[in-house]
Amino acid sequence: MAMALGSAKLMAQEAPALPFVTTDRSAISSAMGGTQANQGLYNPAVVPFRGSDVAFSFQSWAPGGAASTNLNLLAGIKAGKRIGINVIAAYQNGKEYTIYDNTGNGKNTFAPSDLLVGAGFGFAFTDFLSAGLNVKYATSTIAQGTSFGSVMGDLFVTFSMKGLKATAGVANLGMPVKSGENSFKLPTSAKLGVAFDFAFGKSGLQIAADGDLFFTGGLGLGLGLQYDWNKMVFARGGFHLGTGNAPQPTYASLGLGVKFFGFHLDATWLTASKVLGNTLCIGLGYSF
Repeated sequence: MAMALGSAKLMAQEAPALPFVTTDRSAISSAMGGTQANQGLYNPAVVPFRGSDVAFSFQSWAPGGAASTNLNLLAGIKAGKRIGINVIAAYQNGKEYTIYDNTGNGKNTFAPSDLLVGAGFGFAFTDFLSAGLNVKYATSTIAQGTSFGSVMGDLFVTFSMKGLKATAGVANLGMPVKSGENSFKLPTSAKLGVAFDFAFGKSGLQIAADGDLFFTGGLGLGLGLQYDWNKMVFARGGFHLGTGNAPQPTYASLGLGVKFFGFHLDATWLTASKVLGNTLCIGLGYSF
């Protein structure tokens, strides 16, 4: 979601605080309907089964609405056979607006901003079962001298066997955000996700599905598909359904990617949404 001004309006409607923490910042999973649960960049429990990846992405987020420019760094690093380490850092710079004085004259301008940083640890207890924990800090600055933030965490358990991966857990669990005498709940959700990879000849296919049941009300459902040729050229598509107070609205996604000697360049376009239509994400990463 977008910027703090939009966040303030959402909170006034009793929607979750800090909704931007649910934004999919990967140019790969965002092209697959926002199916994050079994992606190593978000879930450290998956890293021991999928290997290491580091990615930087740029997003032109919701250009027709509460527009923001997002810079994101995501990393999932495999250490040894059973350990996964995650890092996330994201900065969102919102649409600038004019501040007026009491006479109605424009005094100066201000751009709201959001910041998200975090790290995670995953451990594979066996060759097919693992658990992971992320700890994150998010803050929004909605006006000069006015900001709010919270510490939150994700806890996941992942099952992996052959081409199947299944994850269950809770995301963005933490203390409510306080603003004056009021407090607002985080976009905490119970999360389930499955992904299946299979190969035929030089081609590969991944099907992924995620579900988020938000404690503040609302449901997020994602479905994604990825086709690859020889692990070098990728075509992706997906659909995300957001209902009730779900932080992310309904949208469709399309994406392309290329990979060579471990380096990968990926692009995503979101459409079929008044809120997120024409959102673009470009990512550059390295898998090893």
